[in-house]
Amino acid sequence: MIKFFLLLLLFFNASFAIAQKSTAWYNHTLLDVKNLESSVDFYTKVFQADTIPYPFPPSPEYIVKWLRVGEGIELHLSQWVNDTTKIISDVPSGPKYVGFVHFGFMVISMDAFLKRLMEVSSDYKSGKYKQPIIDRMPYGAKTIMIKDPDGNEIHVIEAMPANSSTNR
Repeated sequence: MIKFFLLLLLFFNASFAIAQKSTAWYNHTLLDVKNLESSVDFYTKVFQADTIPYPFPPSPEYIVKWLRVGEGIELHLSQWVNDTTKIISDVPSGPKYVGFVHFGFMVISMDAFLKRLMEVSSDYKSGKYKQPIIDRMPYGAKTIMIKDPDGNEIHVIEAMPANSSTNR
C-alpha cells in the first residue's frame, strides 16, 4: 500500500507543473492510519513533510493531521478514535478502516467541472452515481465528493481566486 501511495505521489508531483496549465490539478490524498503520531513522525522525518493547519473543527470520531509534501501537494492522515485495529478492505469509506480514503483535486471552476463531469462520465450520465451536492470548505471554497468508475472517492475543491496559493 505504501509503495502504491509513493508511486502515485511521485507521478502527481512530477506532473504538477504540467497540470497547472489545465483546469484541474492534484491536491491531496487522505489515508486512515492506525497510529496518527507514528505516521506523522514517519512522513515528517522520511519525506521531510511539514505539518499544516487543519481548517475544520475537531471531531469526536477521529483526529487528523495535514502535511505538506510538495508545492501545492498535501497528505492528510486521520485516525479513528475508537477501534483502529480492524482493517476493512471491502468498505470504500466509513469508520474503523485503515488505508486509502480519497484523492483530492483542485479545479478552477466548480460549475464548469460539474458540467464536464455530467457530460463525459457514463456513470454520472446513466444515473449510477447521483449528481454531487456542492458543499463549502470552512474558508468558503466550493467542494464536492465524486466517485471514479471503480467507486474510489475523489474530493474536488474549487480554488479560491483571491488566494495565490495553488492548493487554497
